[in-house]
Amino acid sequence: GSLTAYLPDLSTVANSQQGSLYMWIDANQARILIGFEEDILIVSEGKMAPFTTDFRKAQQRMPAIPVNIQNVNFTWQATEQAEYFYEFQTLRSMDVDIMDNPTVNVPLLGSVPRRPSVVQVGFPCLGDQDGVAAFEVTILVMDAGGNIILRTPHNAIFFKTCQRAKCPGGCRNGGFCNERQVCECQDGFYGPHCEKALCSPRCLNGGLCMSPGVCICPPGYYGDSCDKANCSITCLNGGTCFHPGKCICPAGYEGPRCGISKCLQPCRNGGKCTGKNKCKCDKGFHGDLCSKGKSNPPTPDTAPASGRTEGI
Repeated sequence: GSLTAYLPDLSTVANSQQGSLYMWIDANQARILIGFEEDILIVSEGKMAPFTTDFRKAQQRMPAIPVNIQNVNFTWQATEQAEYFYEFQTLRSMDVDIMDNPTVNVPLLGSVPRRPSVVQVGFPCLGDQDGVAAFEVTILVMDAGGNIILRTPHNAIFFKTCQRAKCPGGCRNGGFCNERQVCECQDGFYGPHCEKALCSPRCLNGGLCMSPGVCICPPGYYGDSCDKANCSITCLNGGTCFHPGKCICPAGYEGPRCGISKCLQPCRNGGKCTGKNKCKCDKGFHGDLCSKGKSNPPTPDTAPASGRTEGI
């Protein structure tokens, strides 16, 4: 129904193996948005709630987000030991004279926390402009293996109604605009828009304090203060460790430590494996395995799949 007007709807791309990603709108936020007070589940056990699936149809009948709603709060959590990584790929206003680009109170790239934590999407109306602004919010969620679990539909456009703002940019995290046109913040938050949260001890290694006592950690770090490093192994062949025991491998390599070449037979004469049985050859050499030089006649290579090996 009308609830989809306020959600950066996501489409399911693949099912999570662990099935332990959850995202919901809490009862207090639901009451502000749609008038009744109960939690609204968006993602459960790594799968989208049924009402989010028909996004295109819902988009056609979407009203604009009302004037009095400055932001929408989502709560998310990765349960058990599963790890999920997210990336906000687009936060763009198409009517920048009415509303600035949407904001989020977490880093654009990071891991979903294991405690229920609030992600706030803000709609910063500008100055004294009246009107309706179109905007995009695109988010990608991946599991520890790099598989895409959730992704906002392409060309998903939302709308926000703005009118002369008393506190330009709005007050976030439950703050309100007082008669002096200054944001008064709830305990644990500060800043011109109540956009900053207090964490003690502070978040380390590039982590961001997103609510009192809760840090969002960048890939590779975890812990209450992002003080612990994930990587316990060394990735080979230029791989990058981003999760305990997990490496992101460059083209041509695979395996937990990127130690397995995708080329069944090694590339010769200084060639580099760049994919499944594909070699990139040094200058002067050619062929599937880079075994042929300028002195060889330009006859087709014998592919490794044929069961024969090449002569040098």
